[in-house]
Amino acid sequence: MKEPKIRSKILQITNKITSWHHKAFTYVANKSKTSVWFTFLLLFLAVYEIFEHFIIPAILIWWSLK
Repeated sequence: MKEPKIRSKILQITNKITSWHHKAFTYVANKSKTSVWFTFLLLFLAVYEIFEHFIIPAILIWWSLK
């Protein structure tokens, strides 16, 4: 019976993280239109997100199959 409660909590946490990411990327993207520094910050954040969500899981999957 506790599974729906845990699922609900996980969804709440995921929604908070998604909301924060959206606000942060929107802010940096808007600032990058007028500032070179924010443009590089946006580039760094995008590369980091790609690394975090694609490269690290791929390495972990490869490592687990090894």
